Amino acid sequence: MNKKIIVQLILFFIIILFTSLFLFKYFFSNQTEISKITKNNLASDLKVNSSNIIENIEYKSSDNQGNQYIIKAKYGEILFENDNTILMRDVVAVIIFSNYEKINITSEIAIYSINNYDTNFEKNVSIKYDNQILLSDNLDLLIKDNKIKLYNNVNYNNLNTDFLADQVEIDLLTKDLKIYMNNQGKKIKAIYNNEIN
Repeated sequence: MNKKIIVQLILFFIIILFTSLFLFKYFFSNQTEISKITKNNLASDLKVNSSNIIENIEYKSSDNQGNQYIIKAKYGEILFENDNTILMRDVVAVIIFSNYEKINITSEIAIYSINNYDTNFEKNVSIKYDNQILLSDNLDLLIKDNKIKLYNNVNYNNLNTDFLADQVEIDLLTKDLKIYMNNQGKKIKAIYNNEIN
């Protein structure tokens, strides 16, 4: 082989080596191992001393109907087993429809997908829309499907009526609400409050 080609190959490999070391040192060395978090175990605590914590984060997106989705959190942590998801704490989400109606969602914990904007909320979940309040343990905001699903200990309050159910689905396009039980043999419990303010 020609000496000139050998020298070029050596220089090429040295450049690759230094580039790799630079990238590793400045972009990957501060990563810490995160315990695996599943949808059923969202309540895992954030590692406060971890270098991948982001404070006061906000994500905005919109769909082709002109609706806006804003999700804010006091803290966020990038999950390295899937770097397209962020574990959030003290979460506030707002859906602003094209007609300026709003749905407000709050929870203690959420997992946000950077890829499709779907968000799984957990722990003290609350939704406020007009004079309706929904409380649950879990909520899935499914942007692609234009749906909100609430489940586990769902309490729906509208004016002077409370409904206790297993699941509630909200269609984000029509704003229709579907309340149901997992077991068809069980009935939704309705509590009427006759007090007039």
